[in-house]
Amino acid sequence: MELTGRAGEKARAGGLGPAGRRYLGCLLGLTAAMLGGLGVWLAAQGGDHFGAISRAADRAWYRNFGGDSVTEIQDQDLFYHHIGRSIDHVRQADVIILGSSLVSFAVDQAIMRERLEQRYGLKFYNMAFVGIASGEFVRQIANKHHIRPRLWIVNADDGGGGGNFFHRNLMRSFGADARQIPSIRLSRFGAYYEVLRRNLRWRLEDATRDWRHALAGQRPAPLPRFDRDDRTGAAEMSTFPRFLADGNPTVKMTRDPDCHTTPDVIANAREFVQSLGAPVVMTFVPNSHGCRTQVRDVADAIGVEVAMTARTDYSSWDGGGHLDHRGAADFTLDLVSALEKTSAFQRIRENVDRQQR
Repeated sequence: MELTGRAGEKARAGGLGPAGRRYLGCLLGLTAAMLGGLGVWLAAQGGDHFGAISRAADRAWYRNFGGDSVTEIQDQDLFYHHIGRSIDHVRQADVIILGSSLVSFAVDQAIMRERLEQRYGLKFYNMAFVGIASGEFVRQIANKHHIRPRLWIVNADDGGGGGNFFHRNLMRSFGADARQIPSIRLSRFGAYYEVLRRNLRWRLEDATRDWRHALAGQRPAPLPRFDRDDRTGAAEMSTFPRFLADGNPTVKMTRDPDCHTTPDVIANAREFVQSLGAPVVMTFVPNSHGCRTQVRDVADAIGVEVAMTARTDYSSWDGGGHLDHRGAADFTLDLVSALEKTSAFQRIRENVDRQQR
């Protein structure tokens, strides 16, 4: 039986009368206006990418790692899918260093700027990724976005059990949370969504943190978070415990020095270096689980130079895993001094001098 009249009209409209439809229209319009306003506000914030949480005094810095309960990171999506300005700046770099969080903590950007850019006119970029031990991810980024500097510096660490740089896995690990790097499975649109989602969640957490802690009756220690500079790749690690403290213990190497590499690692390293399409110098950021012998083994086997610091006893904020601010400054000075002695670096200087004449 078919309803007629006003009852039929109301039924065909899904049970809404004229007043209900007006209400629904107003609600949808308000929602659209709010979302549009949010989009305009986020776009107006400026910064590296849409919705980035940037520093008011320097928009090149964006929040990269954070979360009150679920820790997430932005740069894997930003670099892999060329979101924001980072890849554009990487392409302009003359010297790029690769590695894991060991490199993120160990390289002092101010010293690199003084020793490489101001002294030699060479732009330096720190393209290390926190939580990723293998170099396969960065190799894919370099080939995908045609990154070809004058010189690559590779922290050829074997991971001390956490994963060799020359292994081919695509895993990322934050403590016990280890999984395949999500970025490689995302479309560019999906990566944009994830980047925006993180920034919105972090903004909401920032806005509600005080009253959430008040309701909980306690104020738990915040998880460390850090920003990254899209121009240089530098990471700001000052929120990590004791990173800025004085008197931290120094790194003590605990591995047996008779820790030689394997043929598989050498084969992977050879292919990795060939795929980069530019000269490579290997280095080693001291850590208690590392093996300097393996770095020399790999370098000798594939015919690349090593810029190895003479000392290993740099200060560390976490008992020998990562360097602190003082250790990073000392290590960076020593690294540049070792780099300056390599033939690869001297050829770059000669080419730069020739171009400037």
